[in-house]
Amino acid sequence: MLLLFGLSEAVLWWVTDANVWLLAGLFGLAALLTAGLVRRWSRQTLAGLIQANDQLAAARQGHTDYTITLNDEGLFSQLNNQLYHYVRETAALRSDLQRDRDQLTQAITDIAHQLRTPIAAIGNLSELLTAANAATTQAALIRQNDRLAQLVAQLILLARVDTHTLSQQKEAVTADALLKASLNPLLPLISDKQLQVAWHVPAGLTLKVNPALFREAVINVLKNASEHAPAGSTLTVTAAATPMGPTIAITNQGPAIAPQDLPHLFERFYRGVHSDPNNIGIGLAIAAGIAQASDGHLAAANTAAGVTFTFSLYT
Repeated sequence: MLLLFGLSEAVLWWVTDANVWLLAGLFGLAALLTAGLVRRWSRQTLAGLIQANDQLAAARQGHTDYTITLNDEGLFSQLNNQLYHYVRETAALRSDLQRDRDQLTQAITDIAHQLRTPIAAIGNLSELLTAANAATTQAALIRQNDRLAQLVAQLILLARVDTHTLSQQKEAVTADALLKASLNPLLPLISDKQLQVAWHVPAGLTLKVNPALFREAVINVLKNASEHAPAGSTLTVTAAATPMGPTIAITNQGPAIAPQDLPHLFERFYRGVHSDPNNIGIGLAIAAGIAQASDGHLAAANTAAGVTFTFSLYT
């Protein structure tokens, strides 16, 4: 108690008329410093908010540049980084949506163009149908109907490839059996062109794929290789086991693929310089999509022997 009483007396003694002004001055200086700090903080906060608003405004105009000078320490730097990531992701989504819309527009145009030909042919044949030409017209109508049915089936399969809805059920099957099953539907074409088939497929090589789907991919590649092979030439089918997985190579002795065609060979509805006028242009795109869905890859290359298509399965 005595200590507290003495301290109070000392404070009262110090707070005299002369010292009151000093104390007031100290309080005033502290107030000025506080006001200055608050003003500086407010200006920095306002500047940060203006920068964030400018960045969002630039993003609305399609500008996604990253301003490195804004990357400082503190919350506004974190906000700037988050806005940058948001802007880049938004720009990527916008680009993907535009690409998908362009692809859909192009696909609808291409499908309409492909369907127009057989539909028009069927209409013309129907108009020209008479009792005298009934037999030949019926055969032509059947051919056009078969082509139309094949086109619709291929387009449905292409849609499944594009939407990644192909069956993922895999089972073990020998390469020899699957490749022979793929070759059988093409024997009339091979016979008409008098092609020789060189078979280099080990009997014990096993593939783990969806047999029905992968057979469709191989048929499309074999059909393409057979159509572009010169009459009387050799079609070579090779399968092998590698450290990465089994490979299947199909080689014809046809003309080399044009350099400008190679990068686009597996694009849907693409037709190269050597394409047949009746070629739809989706067979190789379907084959590549099925190969990818089978955890594999399809490639094409000009080789010394001719043109080689190679399936590589990473299983």
